[in-house]
Amino acid sequence: MSFASLFPQLAGLRLEQVARDGETVWLHLAASARRARCPLCTRRSTRVHSSYHRTIADLPLAGQRLILRLRVRRFRCGVRRCSRVIFAERFPNLVAAYGRRTLGQRAALEMIAFALGGSAGARLATQLGSPISRATLLRVLRCAEMPARPAPRVLGVDDWAFRKGHRYGTILVDLERRRVVDLLDDRKAETLAPWLSQYPGLEVISRDRASAYAEAARKGAPQAVQVVDRWHLLQNLVEALERCLLRFRSALKVAARGGDAILGPLSNSRETPLVPWQQRAEAASQQKHASKVERYEQMRKLRAAGFTVLDIAQMVGATRPTVYRYLALGGPPERQRPQRSTCRVLAPYEPYLIRRWAEGCRNRSRLFRELRLLGYHYSARTVSLFLKRLEHDPSTSAAAPSRPTVTTVPSARHVACLLIWRQDRLPEEERDYLQRLCDQESTIALAYGVAQEFATMARERAGQEFDAWLARATTSSIPELERFARGLTDDRAAVEAALSLAWSNGQTEGQVNKLKLLKRQMYGRANFDLLRLRMLRAA
Repeated sequence: MSFASLFPQLAGLRLEQVARDGETVWLHLAASARRARCPLCTRRSTRVHSSYHRTIADLPLAGQRLILRLRVRRFRCGVRRCSRVIFAERFPNLVAAYGRRTLGQRAALEMIAFALGGSAGARLATQLGSPISRATLLRVLRCAEMPARPAPRVLGVDDWAFRKGHRYGTILVDLERRRVVDLLDDRKAETLAPWLSQYPGLEVISRDRASAYAEAARKGAPQAVQVVDRWHLLQNLVEALERCLLRFRSALKVAARGGDAILGPLSNSRETPLVPWQQRAEAASQQKHASKVERYEQMRKLRAAGFTVLDIAQMVGATRPTVYRYLALGGPPERQRPQRSTCRVLAPYEPYLIRRWAEGCRNRSRLFRELRLLGYHYSARTVSLFLKRLEHDPSTSAAAPSRPTVTTVPSARHVACLLIWRQDRLPEEERDYLQRLCDQESTIALAYGVAQEFATMARERAGQEFDAWLARATTSSIPELERFARGLTDDRAAVEAALSLAWSNGQTEGQVNKLKLLKRQMYGRANFDLLRLRMLRAA
């Protein structure tokens, strides 16, 4: 087998010497042809002027670093009108002009750089036998050529965060090919509109409900059909339902009782002395609730003074959803009492302890050992506390203690999500809870019906029913749903397209997750151009 067949990238070269220096293998090579072609006039020449050596790094050989020592000849060009009097012979299949690495190694380093970035890629490349610094690897990444991509026909547009709440960019995804087309360093209409105008073949643009993206689509691609993402529509509906449910907190509590369950703390919780950790939890809960009440009063005063929700959020130090939620409350927020442990891990063994206590056994260590034989795997302190309660309350030993069940009241957000969920997929307990809630409050029953109609219309893409639903929502006498319906009419064409067409921004959201992974992999320190290159190549 010839040398050229083993190393096809070295075709046209002859091997003069093989040397080894530690973990490095040196191949001394020279061109086998007698003539070379001028890079300007492409005429061949045989007139050798001089020679020099180039040191070129190649891919590892059997796990060892491989260095090519290449002897390069200089030739005189015989064409008088050629401006290149003396030229050096080129090896286009092996190495680029003035290159220090072979084309094979450079391609391998590009793949490592695109996959891992600077520091991590440099560490891996060094371990694989191609030592390189972080800065050099990033230069290789920046010089890489990006493959040409076909013009998109269906485009997904969404924002992503450089730093959440401070700076955002825009991601553009070809929804048909499931590939990222480009990244923009802001989410302004002035930046997106010129980009869209470069693609006159755009037919569909899927976006969220941001006004900047709607304006950019109208200016940059007026021929395209705008489609609002259905997930964002359902999310806005959930937010409207949550604000509505906050006005009926008492109904949420009553519906949560469900039979014999008792809502809130245990009936005998005041009589039971609190241990130190419970006292600290109670004090922390009261202090936290006092700060919430103070913030609520401050928001109310600022709203009465005429400040906007954004101004209130900045002055109080809260998010806008929090301000909306507090302003929708009919009174100060209620305190969430800390859950207190009632030794339920001991419940299966309590009848045995009561029986042994009634028989006259007072040795707590012995009782604990007996429970261990029965399968109890928890602490002796839990057993001691229960026996101490038996000692102070002898009437408890007459029968097994029957503790009332404490029911946790679901949050308004959770109930709002249940109101738009598929009824056939809800657990039986949640269906019963919604039934009790609707029986308790007619307004919630009406909101439930309106929300289910919209959710079904979005899932089945029955856009022809939108007008009838809009009329019902605007006349429902529920302020939150009326406001939500009026907001849909401001972007009616895109909403109707979302309820009729199959396109959505789900693929775009998935690409945003990939973008977050790459951004965090670079520890947030890389420039936008590196992030854009890696994202486009990863797609």
